[in-house]
Amino acid sequence: MENLSSKFYLDKEKDIIVKIFKTSEDEVTYILETPNHNTGNLITNLARICNVETVKNENDMKIIKGVIPASINGDNEIVYIFRLGGFKIANIFENGKVEIKAQIPAITKTLMSQTKHYNLPIEKTIVKSYILKKSKFRTDLHTHMNANLTPDCLIALGISRQIRYPLYYIKKLNLK
Repeated sequence: MENLSSKFYLDKEKDIIVKIFKTSEDEVTYILETPNHNTGNLITNLARICNVETVKNENDMKIIKGVIPASINGDNEIVYIFRLGGFKIANIFENGKVEIKAQIPAITKTLMSQTKHYNLPIEKTIVKSYILKKSKFRTDLHTHMNANLTPDCLIALGISRQIRYPLYYIKKLNLK
């Protein structure tokens, strides 16, 4: 399709937007932006761990811009494979369909947006968006009496299990 124009999000809260534009027969251009995060911490930290540069758009906001070459899959379809930092994020088809393969969990996004020196590696930042059904976490995590978990432990569990913590709890725990 000549007029491929699509967008998708790297997070469930729709703060990290990836816009796709067909620029030639064999490639598309993407623009990754975080319009709800004026400090620029989120996109700056994401760019740093993915080893890409940010540029400014017409509104003086930081964005990440790049090109995705066309590929042919096993069904002889043209597909554009969007990767960040070596991680496959999505397959984008010429009809505009997007198959999300990985996302950024809310707790990780919160940490990236609230610090200038985010130091988790990319493997703990971008998380595959599918798991085996039999492995699905099916209960809540809570403790009783003196078995309270430290804030660091809660963050680690949240990241590894993709648990979203409300901002209220993050502030209450004085997480930085």
